[in-house]
Parts: sequence; structure tokens; C-alpha cells
Amino acid sequence: MPIHTFGDLIGTKEASRILDVDKATITRWVQTGRLTAAHKLPGPNGLYLFHRADIESLAKERAAS
Repeated sequence: MPIHTFGDLIGTKEASRILDVDKATITRWVQTGRLTAAHKLPGPNGLYLFHRADIESLAKERAAS
């Protein structure tokens, strides 16, 4: 399992770009448990943060299928 640092965190916008899906899809995936956010910033519209390596790994899995 990779060691993550705060320096490798990316937001929903970057995650959606890497995965080639809409930002709403990223949010829906988090809400349904398909994708796990590393952190969520406070507030009702708080930004989700993801580990870049996790998103890149998911992108590779999606490309292979």
C-alpha cells in the first residue's frame, strides 16, 4: 500500500479530469462508496480531496476494462 502525503492530494476538478468524467460523477461515486475521498473540507459544499495515486490507479483500471 503506498504511503500518501498531503502533497499528493488533488481536488474533484483534477480527479474528474484524470478519470475523464464530470465533477458530478465524482461526487456521486463518493456518495455511493465507489470512490473514497481522502478528506472533505468543512461546510455543506466542502471540497473533496483525493490521493492522486488512488485516482490514477482507478483511471488505469477503467482504461483496462
